[in-house]
Amino acid sequence: MSETINAAQVTSWGSPPTYTALPAPPSPLPESGVVQIRVLATGVHQLVRSRAAGKHYTSGPLPHVLGVDGVGTTIPEGKLVYFITLRTGGGSFAEVVNVPKSYVFDLPDGAKPEMVAAMVNPAMSSWMALKTRVDLTQLPKEGWTALIVGATSASGVIAAATARKLGATRVIGVARNATKLAAVPNIDVQVIIGDPVTSTDFSQLGEVDVILDYLYGPLVAHLLSTLPRQRRPLQYVQIGTVTGPDMALPGAALRSKNLTIRGAGPGAWGFDELNNELPEMLSFVVQAPPPKLRVEKLKDIEKAWGVMENDGERLVFTP
Repeated sequence: MSETINAAQVTSWGSPPTYTALPAPPSPLPESGVVQIRVLATGVHQLVRSRAAGKHYTSGPLPHVLGVDGVGTTIPEGKLVYFITLRTGGGSFAEVVNVPKSYVFDLPDGAKPEMVAAMVNPAMSSWMALKTRVDLTQLPKEGWTALIVGATSASGVIAAATARKLGATRVIGVARNATKLAAVPNIDVQVIIGDPVTSTDFSQLGEVDVILDYLYGPLVAHLLSTLPRQRRPLQYVQIGTVTGPDMALPGAALRSKNLTIRGAGPGAWGFDELNNELPEMLSFVVQAPPPKLRVEKLKDIEKAWGVMENDGERLVFTP
């Protein structure tokens, strides 16, 4: 291998990433438990953008190599794998990476690198929320209802499919754009966010068992305050903060319902739990409907970074 590789990194928080030559990672010894991977595709997730801006609790020190995961082939075997760099201290937006073996997972036959790189992270949010942060023993055995707040995002779309796969018999989607919401598969009931958000009507939804929330903020405070009392326990899982980092929740919302509030993300669930779930999750992602992709070359990251994804596209970089 050459003594240098190309990677995308930021040297000051919030600045655009640059395409930079860095020292190549050393070839790992057989007994090291480290796998060297030639990267084929890496996805630009909201987590990647937040870390690159220095606004995420896992951003780490500068300089910061972008990326938290990707798809590649092992060196020298050439085996197709999905890998995670979130805990390695390095990023995935590079030509070659070294990753501990415990964070490397074989991909099933037929997996498309760009699609897997784009979708595992958004799928992970709902999968890990439902498998590790929801008490599945409280859910009705005859079927249960999931409510997705932010159902038209890439994470929200796959959350509806995940909930359906894991046993939901009714899925409620909450979003601002009625046309986009109507096009989301697996949604049985549509709720359009009003303006102001406190005009949104949640009063006719009936029994809700699980809320997966990608938006947070005043809308969710309104949801939890106005959702009618119900017989069954209500489990709320906070995943994203797209519309705001905090909310003011009246105490009456907590006292009037059998409500459990949890968060889902690294820290709320452990990486041992993630490792246990990834094989089944990867099989699910490979079979899921493919998203719209925009694929760019890593060498073009400086100009491509500032171009927002169009209408639900997932941005993926390849070396």
